[in-house]
Amino acid sequence: MSTVNQHIDGDGNVLSGIGDVQSNSFDSHGGTQNIAQGDGAIACQINNYGSQPAPPPIPRQPPAPEPCFLHREEELVWLNDRLHPGKVVAVCGPGGMGKSALAAQAVSKLDAARFPDGIVFHSFYGHPKTETALRAICEAFQIEAKADLESAVRQVLAGKRALLFLDGTEEAKDLPAVLRLRSSCGVLITTRSRKDAQGVRLNIKPLEDEAAAQVFREYSKVAGDDESVVGICKILGGWPVALRIAGNYVSSTEESAATYLKWLAKEPFRKLGKEAHQQENAALLLRRSVAQISTDAVQVLRLVGILAFASISLEPVMAVLSKEDEDQDDLELRSSEALGELVNYGLLDKHDKKQDEKLDERWQISHALVHTYARTELAMSKESLERLAAYYIEWCEAQSKAGLPGYARLDGERAHCLRLIESCLASKLWQEVSRLVGATYIYLDRQGHWAEKLAAVEMNLTAAQQAGNRKDEGWCLCTLGYTCWRRGKHEKAIAYFEQCLPIDRELGDRQEEGVTLNNIAAIYQQQGKYELTLQQYQQSLSIQREIGDRKGEGSTLNNIGILYREQGDNETALRYYEQCLHISREAGDKILEGQAMTNIGVVYRAQGNPAKALEYYEQALAIWLDIGDRFLEAVTRWWIALTYEDRCNLAPAEEHVSQAVQIMEVIGHPSLETCRKGLAQLQAARQGR
Repeated sequence: MSTVNQHIDGDGNVLSGIGDVQSNSFDSHGGTQNIAQGDGAIACQINNYGSQPAPPPIPRQPPAPEPCFLHREEELVWLNDRLHPGKVVAVCGPGGMGKSALAAQAVSKLDAARFPDGIVFHSFYGHPKTETALRAICEAFQIEAKADLESAVRQVLAGKRALLFLDGTEEAKDLPAVLRLRSSCGVLITTRSRKDAQGVRLNIKPLEDEAAAQVFREYSKVAGDDESVVGICKILGGWPVALRIAGNYVSSTEESAATYLKWLAKEPFRKLGKEAHQQENAALLLRRSVAQISTDAVQVLRLVGILAFASISLEPVMAVLSKEDEDQDDLELRSSEALGELVNYGLLDKHDKKQDEKLDERWQISHALVHTYARTELAMSKESLERLAAYYIEWCEAQSKAGLPGYARLDGERAHCLRLIESCLASKLWQEVSRLVGATYIYLDRQGHWAEKLAAVEMNLTAAQQAGNRKDEGWCLCTLGYTCWRRGKHEKAIAYFEQCLPIDRELGDRQEEGVTLNNIAAIYQQQGKYELTLQQYQQSLSIQREIGDRKGEGSTLNNIGILYREQGDNETALRYYEQCLHISREAGDKILEGQAMTNIGVVYRAQGNPAKALEYYEQALAIWLDIGDRFLEAVTRWWIALTYEDRCNLAPAEEHVSQAVQIMEVIGHPSLETCRKGLAQLQAARQGR
């Protein structure tokens, strides 16, 4: 649990010290343990050499075109004529009008040479935050997204002739913040709001009678009965999503078009126009479909409404549908049948893809209007929600323990986990909120998903306060402080720590009091208040030795070592680091061990012993690669690169510094701009030789 200062040396561009602040970790059983959420290192001078990061790959992310896409030929021609680099094109219309399907069809027909730098797709449905959209652009080009995401996106898109396909922008918190970074890229927007259209706009209209009838027939499989089909299409007003819902209903129930028309004629179907009418009309049609499906299928629809607007796997469905002592094969079959039923009714779409030579089956709710209906009209019982939460808690805990492979699997469920925490909070399931956060927060931290981590822990804080759980409240405050520190928000961080300290003392929790004092000292250290810093560290150290908290003692010794190193006393710093290293190995704390070894390497480099420094750096790097901590990996790679550069061994220096800068961009360290400027100087120096 070490911390390191961040500063810029007056003699040139310096890699800021990158480290962590101590934070007490919550486990799934409600207990606490001291762990380090982070990393170690110090500040250093960049000299004359560097390397250019590898050029990003060309992303190709067009959404799959709708398999039953009919008509709209004129609109496709219109879009093809206007979709070009540097142009912003918006497809506008009410919900369910087929905007996304039309846009996907148009993109599928584009020649690859039109946008040679690729196609990036992002849907704002369920992901309205600007930060999420910008991070998606960075991830599409496989670059590291930094704390200043706007700078990262501006740089990666500079001069690019790519297409940004932004779906559902009426949900976006700040669409202009994304659009102003586009450079020479083309942009294709689908939206219900005309104010989103900043370039040319296509107002999509309902289908004409003949086209609407053909679409209805395609879904319903009705061959004749022209009169009834025309009547249905007239009432539905050529609304594509309604034609799909109605057609799938008729196909699945084998109800005649005439019977469906009689029912529809009695219902208060509203004319298309206002957005509220779209929701009402969709709900009307969906209620009739839901009335015909099985109890299991309704329960699955409730499940997808609780989760995010994203694809799901079979396992959470099985968790919600499970019965006591039910055979697993029977449960799997029943769950698959319920999903298949919803696919038949057009309420879900099935997407299969191969992953690791295995078929990965996923199901996606078919339209945002269906998701809204499920979320607002099909409430899940508290008992079912508890079962769903229990499944995700167990699954997330297992994936977190699996390290990097588990983190990759968690990436696909991250949006669901955040939405589930929100649902549990709304249902006053305080324990489930706390356990879900406890199962995911280390993954979110190590992989740099700090905005999501803050959102999750803030919900946990609300749950803890509502439940009167002071211990959990203190954990949340400490963790929020730590995460703010990671993002460079030091004033916010210390405010959280100062709220946490009286709770620790109220509970008589000496261990956590020592942790919090250590964290406050780390902030003081970054503010240059060295005398006050040492006093806080000594208080923390006294408590940790009194209660026998060896891990906490090791962390504080490490931090004191950093304090002395910053003031130029490398010999004293080394003694503290070596004490920390001994304790870390005794306690089996791999993170603390890696931090101590990195910092020992820094001292040996300062003393002119690069071979010894590299020996310690390489051992630390092996730990970070093993546990999947990208922040710590970046720090250590940077030190390795600088040490090779000291020895004029430029090939490995280039390899490590490139990887370090890329990782730091992704995780969002506040010192990144300083590092990038240093890298640019290195590149210029090499070119000038």
